[in-house]
Amino acid sequence: MEALPWFWIWIIAAALLFIGEMLTLSFFLLPFAVGAVAAAICNAVGLDLVWQIVVFIAVSVVALVALRPLARRWTRKAGATKVGAERLVGLQGKVIEGQSQTGLFRVVVDGEPWNAATTDDTTLKPGTFIEVLAVNSNMLLVKALPQDPSSETTGAESTALS
Repeated sequence: MEALPWFWIWIIAAALLFIGEMLTLSFFLLPFAVGAVAAAICNAVGLDLVWQIVVFIAVSVVALVALRPLARRWTRKAGATKVGAERLVGLQGKVIEGQSQTGLFRVVVDGEPWNAATTDDTTLKPGTFIEVLAVNSNMLLVKALPQDPSSETTGAESTALS
Protein backbone atom coordinates (compact mmCIF):
# COMPACT_ATOMS: atom_id res chain seq x y z
CA MET A 1 0.00 0.00 0.00
CA GLU A 2 1.31 3.40 -1.00
CA ALA A 3 1.84 6.05 1.67
CA LEU A 4 -0.75 8.78 1.81
CA PRO A 5 0.61 11.87 -0.01
CA TRP A 6 1.19 14.93 2.16
CA PHE A 7 -1.33 16.93 0.15
CA TRP A 8 -4.15 14.70 1.39
CA ILE A 9 -2.79 14.69 4.94
CA TRP A 10 -2.93 18.50 4.95
CA ILE A 11 -6.45 18.51 3.43
CA ILE A 12 -7.74 15.94 5.97
CA ALA A 13 -6.11 17.90 8.81
CA ALA A 14 -7.73 21.12 7.55
CA ALA A 15 -11.14 19.43 7.28
CA LEU A 16 -10.90 17.98 10.80
CA LEU A 17 -9.79 21.33 12.19
CA PHE A 18 -12.67 23.13 10.40
CA ILE A 19 -15.14 20.58 11.78
CA GLY A 20 -13.64 20.96 15.25
CA GLU A 21 -13.99 24.73 14.98
CA MET A 22 -17.63 24.44 13.97
CA LEU A 23 -18.32 22.21 16.97
CA THR A 24 -16.50 24.36 19.52
CA LEU A 25 -16.93 27.92 18.12
CA SER A 26 -13.79 28.96 19.99
CA PHE A 27 -11.93 30.54 17.04
CA PHE A 28 -8.85 28.60 18.17
CA LEU A 29 -8.83 25.78 15.61
CA LEU A 30 -9.70 27.97 12.62
CA PRO A 31 -6.20 29.51 12.22
CA PHE A 32 -4.64 26.04 12.19
CA ALA A 33 -7.13 24.91 9.57
CA VAL A 34 -6.13 27.89 7.43
CA GLY A 35 -2.47 26.96 7.97
CA ALA A 36 -3.15 23.39 6.86
CA VAL A 37 -4.81 24.65 3.67
CA ALA A 38 -1.78 26.87 2.99
CA ALA A 39 0.52 23.87 3.54
CA ALA A 40 -1.58 21.79 1.12
CA ILE A 41 -1.20 24.54 -1.48
CA CYS A 42 2.57 24.50 -0.92
CA ASN A 43 2.55 20.74 -1.48
CA ALA A 44 0.54 21.17 -4.69
CA VAL A 45 3.11 23.72 -5.92
CA GLY A 46 5.88 21.23 -5.20
CA LEU A 47 7.62 22.62 -2.11
CA ASP A 48 9.46 20.23 0.22
CA LEU A 49 7.87 18.97 3.44
CA VAL A 50 10.11 21.25 5.54
CA TRP A 51 8.74 24.32 3.73
CA GLN A 52 5.19 23.02 4.06
CA ILE A 53 5.66 22.77 7.83
CA VAL A 54 7.22 26.26 7.96
CA VAL A 55 4.29 27.70 5.98
CA PHE A 56 1.80 25.82 8.16
CA ILE A 57 3.31 27.30 11.35
CA ALA A 58 3.73 30.81 9.91
CA VAL A 59 0.24 31.04 8.44
CA SER A 60 -1.31 29.55 11.58
CA VAL A 61 0.43 32.08 13.83
CA VAL A 62 -0.48 35.03 11.59
CA ALA A 63 -4.10 33.85 11.34
CA LEU A 64 -4.26 33.32 15.11
CA VAL A 65 -2.96 36.83 15.79
CA ALA A 66 -5.31 38.31 13.19
CA LEU A 67 -8.44 36.44 14.32
CA ARG A 68 -8.11 36.80 18.12
CA PRO A 69 -9.35 40.43 18.31
CA LEU A 70 -12.26 39.56 16.04
CA ALA A 71 -13.05 36.47 18.10
CA ARG A 72 -12.95 38.45 21.36
CA ARG A 73 -15.31 41.06 19.95
CA TRP A 74 -17.78 38.45 18.72
CA THR A 75 -17.69 36.35 21.88
CA ARG A 76 -18.04 39.46 24.04
CA LYS A 77 -21.18 40.42 22.11
CA ALA A 78 -22.54 36.92 22.43
CA GLY A 79 -21.77 36.87 26.13
CA ALA A 80 -23.50 40.20 26.61
CA THR A 81 -26.92 38.61 26.29
CA LYS A 82 -28.23 38.36 29.81
CA VAL A 83 -30.95 36.02 30.98
CA GLY A 84 -33.04 35.74 34.09
CA ALA A 85 -32.78 38.50 36.65
CA GLU A 86 -29.41 39.61 35.24
CA ARG A 87 -31.24 41.11 32.27
CA LEU A 88 -32.71 43.74 34.61
CA VAL A 89 -29.34 45.36 35.38
CA GLY A 90 -29.38 48.85 33.89
CA LEU A 91 -33.16 49.01 33.52
CA GLN A 92 -35.30 51.58 35.28
CA GLY A 93 -38.28 50.93 37.49
CA LYS A 94 -40.49 52.46 40.15
CA VAL A 95 -40.88 51.94 43.90
CA ILE A 96 -44.38 50.58 44.64
CA GLU A 97 -44.02 49.95 48.40
CA GLY A 98 -41.86 51.79 50.89
CA GLN A 99 -39.23 50.31 53.15
CA SER A 100 -40.28 47.34 55.27
CA GLN A 101 -38.86 46.31 58.64
CA THR A 102 -36.28 44.19 56.81
CA GLY A 103 -35.04 47.26 54.95
CA LEU A 104 -36.39 46.11 51.59
CA PHE A 105 -38.59 47.97 49.12
CA ARG A 106 -40.95 46.60 46.50
CA VAL A 107 -40.22 47.85 43.01
CA VAL A 108 -41.59 47.15 39.56
CA VAL A 109 -39.01 46.63 36.81
CA ASP A 110 -39.95 45.47 33.33
CA GLY A 111 -43.48 44.77 34.54
CA GLU A 112 -42.37 42.46 37.36
CA PRO A 113 -42.45 43.18 41.10
CA TRP A 114 -39.18 42.64 42.98
CA ASN A 115 -37.74 43.05 46.45
CA ALA A 116 -35.06 45.71 46.35
CA ALA A 117 -32.55 47.46 48.54
CA THR A 118 -30.40 50.51 48.00
CA THR A 119 -26.65 50.29 48.02
CA ASP A 120 -26.32 53.22 50.43
CA ASP A 121 -29.26 52.37 52.76
CA THR A 122 -31.30 55.41 51.73
CA THR A 123 -35.06 55.37 52.23
CA LEU A 124 -37.12 55.47 49.06
CA LYS A 125 -40.78 56.48 48.90
CA PRO A 126 -43.41 54.91 46.66
CA GLY A 127 -43.38 56.54 43.23
CA THR A 128 -39.60 57.08 43.24
CA PHE A 129 -37.94 56.09 39.99
CA ILE A 130 -34.97 53.76 40.35
CA GLU A 131 -32.25 52.13 38.28
CA VAL A 132 -31.15 48.53 38.85
CA LEU A 133 -27.43 48.32 39.65
CA ALA A 134 -27.08 44.61 40.41
CA VAL A 135 -28.90 41.43 41.31
CA ASN A 136 -28.22 39.68 44.59
CA SER A 137 -30.02 36.33 44.72
CA ASN A 138 -33.73 37.25 44.49
CA MET A 139 -33.23 40.92 45.39
CA LEU A 140 -32.34 43.90 43.25
CA LEU A 141 -29.78 46.49 44.33
CA VAL A 142 -31.04 49.86 43.13
CA LYS A 143 -30.31 53.57 43.24
CA ALA A 144 -32.81 56.41 43.13
CA LEU A 145 -32.94 58.43 39.95
CA PRO A 146 -33.15 62.22 40.10
CA GLN A 147 -36.79 63.27 40.12
CA ASP A 148 -37.87 65.91 37.61
CA PRO A 149 -41.52 66.83 38.22
CA SER A 150 -41.83 68.59 34.86
CA SER A 151 -40.86 65.52 32.81
CA GLU A 152 -43.36 62.96 31.65
CA THR A 153 -42.51 59.35 30.88
CA THR A 154 -42.50 58.42 27.23
CA GLY A 155 -44.18 55.34 25.85
CA ALA A 156 -40.91 53.36 25.87
CA GLU A 157 -40.13 54.34 29.46
CA SER A 158 -43.62 53.57 30.70
CA THR A 159 -43.36 50.10 29.15
CA ALA A 160 -40.10 49.45 31.00
CA LEU A 161 -41.53 50.86 34.25
CA SER A 162 -44.88 49.10 34.27
